[in-house]
Amino acid sequence: MANSSIESPTKRAIIELKKKEGNSTCADCGQKDPDWTAITFGIFVCIDCSGVHRSLGAHLSKVKSVGLDEWTEEAVTQMTNFGNLKSKMIYEARVPLCWKRLAPTDGPVCREQWIRAKYDRKEFMSDKTDESIPYTTGPKKGNLFKKKKVDNVWQSRFFVLDKSTLKYYKKMTDPVPTESIELLDLNVTLNGQIGHPNAMQITAVIKGRTRNIFVYAESGQDIMNWFCAIRASRLKLLQEREPGKNPEEFYPLLSHDFAKSGYLHKTPPNKLKYQRRYFLLNQNRLMYLEKPTDAFPLGEIILGTEAESFSVEEGSSHDTGSSDSSFILNTPIRSYPFLAETPEEKLSWIAVLRASIEKAHTFAGPLTPIDTYGDD
Repeated sequence: MANSSIESPTKRAIIELKKKEGNSTCADCGQKDPDWTAITFGIFVCIDCSGVHRSLGAHLSKVKSVGLDEWTEEAVTQMTNFGNLKSKMIYEARVPLCWKRLAPTDGPVCREQWIRAKYDRKEFMSDKTDESIPYTTGPKKGNLFKKKKVDNVWQSRFFVLDKSTLKYYKKMTDPVPTESIELLDLNVTLNGQIGHPNAMQITAVIKGRTRNIFVYAESGQDIMNWFCAIRASRLKLLQEREPGKNPEEFYPLLSHDFAKSGYLHKTPPNKLKYQRRYFLLNQNRLMYLEKPTDAFPLGEIILGTEAESFSVEEGSSHDTGSSDSSFILNTPIRSYPFLAETPEEKLSWIAVLRASIEKAHTFAGPLTPIDTYGDD
């Protein structure tokens, strides 16, 4: 027996409307083939973004499934009158460069704050100015919870973002900061493996070694404001350095997520036994840690180009045995046999490492192609 809801004129109309230009991807994150809608704004969204819209409350955003719910003529008319492209012109009319536009792979705090900024706080509408959005102007000060270097203990610390540095103090009244990092030497991401929903990972190369600083705020909006404020300050510094450049060209330089992260098994030098380590690929710096939230990596491999004898290949050395999940990273100094958790993860790591090697000449870094320490 045919499903009457599928055959109804309103159901057919909404399915056809989804095929129109702009409606075949999520209006918020760009995920392909969205099966949900936010009728209030006349948009098609993916299931993850629909959950955030639902959390806003029906008084702000009414959510309906394309295929599972019944459709009234009034609802279809609302969707027809707007659609993803028209809605974006309204609610994304003026997105500051310091905002990282939402991607399908972004974590919960990025997704929630992007959607709340768009539709609840209406921060990106045409009548907004930089002066009305605090994270785009001037310095920022406040307390964040920071993880200690050694222990899994989080302590409140006073952070100060000024024109060119990010500092933190044990107490607001301390005359000297515990640590001060130049803004152009650091990177921030909200997609790290920290375990707290409102967390941010700050990464900086200090004296040739990567330093990871993990912080979280009590609210998602606060951590997003810190994230955007750091990006906004970096943008101003870059513009001062190259005043004639189009500001849009600086967008990729404001921050970046790790190309890949996850566990791999590696062998220390001159040893055959594999050890499980957590790896992060930060542009051309492949670092490995004992735990994802370690302040310092056990070691790092600075990737160079293929012309500099860097390569990745499937298989394993005869010393470590063969496996469907094994691969080798070759460098001018040493070959690193790795064992991934699954064959699929092996292929993923090979792909991102080869991409990094191909682009290694575009990354800023030390003069030496390899920078490792310790014997792990």
